[in-house]
Amino acid sequence: MTTWISHRGYCEHATENTAEAFRAAIEFGFTHLETDLRCTRDGHIVLSHDPDLRRVSGRFNPVHELSRAELAKERLLHGESLLFFDEFLEQFAHLDWILDLKPENAAQTIHKLYQMSQDPAIKEFLEQRVRFLCWSPQHEDILAARLMKAKFIARDKACYRAGTAALIGLPQIGKIKKYQTYAVPPSVKGIPVLFKHVVNKFHDQGARVIGYLPTTLAEHQRALNAGVDEMLTNYAPLRVELTKD
Repeated sequence: MTTWISHRGYCEHATENTAEAFRAAIEFGFTHLETDLRCTRDGHIVLSHDPDLRRVSGRFNPVHELSRAELAKERLLHGESLLFFDEFLEQFAHLDWILDLKPENAAQTIHKLYQMSQDPAIKEFLEQRVRFLCWSPQHEDILAARLMKAKFIARDKACYRAGTAALIGLPQIGKIKKYQTYAVPPSVKGIPVLFKHVVNKFHDQGARVIGYLPTTLAEHQRALNAGVDEMLTNYAPLRVELTKD
């Protein structure tokens, strides 16, 4: 059974990474979602993918240069507010998550997560219901030292190396790790790459595969036919269409 993961929530009528987008995804049956974490100037974690808000609100100032109070005043594309991590926990900690720690100030984000993890309930959430994506081995090492039971998704370069090796039938050169989860796109530059024999190479090594952001019904179906363990998608309605009896 493939686990479907909502990428930044469902955004047809809501702005990404907002409570409204996450609730919309939940209405489509998602229990596993993905979001992005950054730190404000005064050390609060806010959910934001880009370094600035120009794409979602028109503000060009970098997120890390603004305070929580300043960011709280922002209104996004559909009138929503930005979501801060403490608010996120109140509403969505009962679900499973991938937390993407954006690299520009990831060390500060990790420090704040560690501080918050002194609360046993938050620590349990971070260690039991979260997988982290870090963009550098240094940040992954820092987080692993702070949260001993933290789980990680393979970084982009590791995914590319492993996927290429599996595609050409030489998984041993891809350094595929047992129990690790790798993201593989359905196609690269229009050329299909996600096939059952590719996924099988990962499974033979005891690893798992995420179908990474398919964009069409055919790409979603190809990923499912390939036997991916998880599907990361922006297209919530396709979950209903492709999982119905």
